[in-house]
Parts: sequence; C-alpha cells; structure tokens
Amino acid sequence: MKHLSPCSLLGLLGAILLTHAAAFGQFYNRPVADTATAQGVRYRVALGGIAASNGTTPFWIRSNQFGTIPFNSPTGLASVGAVGIWGDPTQRRPYLKAGVEVVANLNGASRLVLPEAYAAIRFGHGELYVGRRKEINGLTDTLLTSGSVAWSGNALPITQIRLGTNGFAPLKMAGGLFAVNAFISHGWFANTDSMRNVKLHAKSVFLRIGKPNWKVRFYGGINHFVQWGGDSPYLPSFVAKEGHIASDWNAYKNVVWPVGAVSGNDGQISTIDSLNQVGNHLGSIDMGMDVQFARSNLYLYYQHIYEDGSGVKFQNFPDGLFGIRWRKDRPSSHQAVQLKQLTVEFLTSINRSGTSPIYGRDNYFFNGQYIEGWVQQKNVIGTPIFTRTNDLPNDLRYNNEWFNRKMEVTDKNKPGWVLPVNNNAVQTVHLGLYALVSDRIPVVLLVTANRYYEWPNTKKYYDQLYTSLEVNNLLRLNASGLQAGVKLAFDSGRIFSSNLGGMLTIRKEGFFR
Repeated sequence: MKHLSPCSLLGLLGAILLTHAAAFGQFYNRPVADTATAQGVRYRVALGGIAASNGTTPFWIRSNQFGTIPFNSPTGLASVGAVGIWGDPTQRRPYLKAGVEVVANLNGASRLVLPEAYAAIRFGHGELYVGRRKEINGLTDTLLTSGSVAWSGNALPITQIRLGTNGFAPLKMAGGLFAVNAFISHGWFANTDSMRNVKLHAKSVFLRIGKPNWKVRFYGGINHFVQWGGDSPYLPSFVAKEGHIASDWNAYKNVVWPVGAVSGNDGQISTIDSLNQVGNHLGSIDMGMDVQFARSNLYLYYQHIYEDGSGVKFQNFPDGLFGIRWRKDRPSSHQAVQLKQLTVEFLTSINRSGTSPIYGRDNYFFNGQYIEGWVQQKNVIGTPIFTRTNDLPNDLRYNNEWFNRKMEVTDKNKPGWVLPVNNNAVQTVHLGLYALVSDRIPVVLLVTANRYYEWPNTKKYYDQLYTSLEVNNLLRLNASGLQAGVKLAFDSGRIFSSNLGGMLTIRKEGFFR
C-alpha cells in the first residue's frame, strides 16, 4: 500500500462493535460478548484432530481461529484455557481480570501457540490491559461473519498495552443518548526472518446514537492501525536508513497523528517517509444501524477499507464489507429446528482508487517497507478472504504473473520480493446460518463464494467456493461435563482444488471460585 496522507457472484454462491473476545462460547474458538460478572475462574480443556483429503486444512476450519489452526493436515489439537475475575464487577470499584490459553498443534511441525495471556484492571466502563488477547475490531456480526476487513481474528493476537472502554460507555451529559467505545494501544509484532522489532500502533473510536432501549440505533467510527519501526537487512535505502525504519519519539508522533508533513530531522526519516507518512497505515471506517423488533433484531453494517489518503476520502468506494444480520431474540417452543441467526455479507476490493500509479492501485495489506505485509505469524490480520501468497498452490503461483508479482527495488544490491498478500482483488458473497436442533444442538453453516481477479483486468478471474458445517453438543454427559463437536468443510475452485476435511473436538468446561 501507500502511506496515509491528509451480480454474477449471486449465481455462485451478534451484531456489535466487539473489540475483544475474552469469554468461552459454544462454538469452537468463536467469540462471545464479555458479560461475565461472577467472581472466580472459568476453564476449558479440549482435545481434537483435523484431517483433510489433500493435506491442507480447509478454509473454514483454519480461518478466523486466531492463528491456532495449522495450514497443513492432518494434525492433533490440545488446548487448555482459563479466565478469572477477582473483585465485584457489579460494584463501582476496580476489579481484576486475567486470562491464559495454550494450544498445541501435534503434527510433523508440532508447536505451542499462546493466543491469550493477559492481565486487566477495570473500573466502570474503563479498562487497561497488558498482554495478548483475542480481539475482533469493527462493526460486524462476530459469529457468522467472513471476517472484519482490517482486524478479523484470523491471526495470532499481538502483544499490547491497551487503554480504552469495555464496550459502549454512555455519556451522562447526553442522558445516555450517545455512547462511546474507544481504545488506544501500543504493541509488538513477532519477529520474522526478514523483519525484526516492528511495532503496532492501534486506536479506535466509535459512537452509538440511541439509548439501549430504543428500537433504532445508529453506529459509526474509525479503526486506525499502523505498523511502524523495525529493522531488516533486505530494505533498500529509499525506504529505510541502513536497514532501520524510524522508531523514535518524532516518528511516533507522526504515527499517532498522520496529518501534514513528516516532522523530525534526526537521520531516521527515509525518503519514502518524507514523501508519505511514517509507517504502514490502514484500517476501516465503519457505519451501521440496528432495528429491534418484538422477537428479533436486524443489523446492517458497512466497513470501508482504507490503505492511504485516497481510501480515507472514499475514492476507493465501494471497497469494503457490506453486511446484514437477522437474529431471533425470543425462543420458540416445541420446534424441532429453530433458526436463530442469518447473516449475509458482500465483500468487494476491485475499485482500489482506480488505476492511477500515484493516487490509485491500492494494494491491500501490502507496504513497501514491511516485507511480511499486514500479517502476524503467517496469518493475515484482516479478512482471511485475502490470502497469503505463500499459501497459494505452487503450480498456480509460479505460472501466473499476477499471483507472483514482486516489489521491485532500485538498489541493485537488494533483491526484490514477492508481495506477501497477492490474492487481494476479489468479490465475495458470504452466507452464515445458525440454527438450534432439539433445543440443545447448535448448528452453523457457512457458504462463501468468491471471484478473485487479475486486477485491473477483471475479465480474468478465478472462482472459489468455501463451505463448512459445524455441529456441537453431540455428546453431553451431565456427570462428566464433556461436550463433543464436529466440523466438516469443503473447498472447491480454480485456486484451491477440491478438498474435503473435518475436525472433531471433545472439551470440558467448568467454573470454580
């Protein structure tokens, strides 16, 4: 991307601003609203396994799983997690909250993953936490979504120090008509073979108009994320001074407030920094509304993706994620199958601010200074529909100029590199369905039809289908507390060929004071 300055698809086939997911849900690794108030510790232990027909894990088994599911199959899974509260959240006094989760992938490249390890102090609607925590940022339906465009919960969480609100905080001066949900954080990306010491700056501010008991409420706000600082021996002098990207106090001020000319003349500012802004800026501008009916809720949302000033000015409109979610709030009795929730989304990223080489050609999740792109531990941080170049099949990648396009550099002593997220020009129709069978068995169906393009030549495209079916509570023994679930997934298309896979999990949850 550039830095920040001032339907044929139809034939293919919990709506909230959620900025953290620190509670256990009935679906595997999906977030629920953090509403727990009981003092004590909730825990979960799980065992499972994944197998697939062609040796790679199907899309909807591995995606939006906070980086805990490996790309290759078969693999065994083992996890243990706990979340504790110390103090009384119902009283107006500070209380502590902490969580930890460890996941083991057991295969030929076995590894331990730590998606959560944090400690937080809360007071009223305010919160300060240190560590890493499962998060989804943006206005979306967190259960059935294809993924928030900028921060989806697809990658391993980034270690942060974060200060903000815990949900929407009503403004008393307005009598509760307005409520704010906001945060600011500083974080550290994991080191890689090509980049080290890269930092994260993140902030978000959202406004809700309408009291909690109103029939109609409106939402709007912005997410702003920045990769900044870092070192790499592969970067040419045009983008880094002796392999070092600016990371001092002057650089940080430009990262936090990226408006106007870059300030500071301490030798750290590179040519590209002075021409644009310090760091890799991206995010989304979101808007939405929900309507409360007698027995259901309807939610509409749009996440407008931006990579630079043209995106902030909506010159790349309609690029982004459009969604509508219907949720049943009151259960029906004596029904064998109850439809609880339905979500439909449309993702598009083919405008890209046009074809101008200066103000257009937005290359989502790529930046000339950050070789790995908008990626953490080999997983895209934003929507998983934009796939990593290294995850593409070799026969497609190496025989196709679009999927193998490179960042060329002017320094003859520095090699160019393949763009980390090449497959990012797409239109997607996504359907999610949640039903309850026999009042106790939750079922989730996901169907995602994609058309990937060799942009700007939209006559060259690749159709791809991702599907999954998840069923839980198949085994529930009250005495032992064991629960079992199964997830089947199937991929088919011109990019990822036919692949059938499944995941079986057995877990136990409990609570102790």
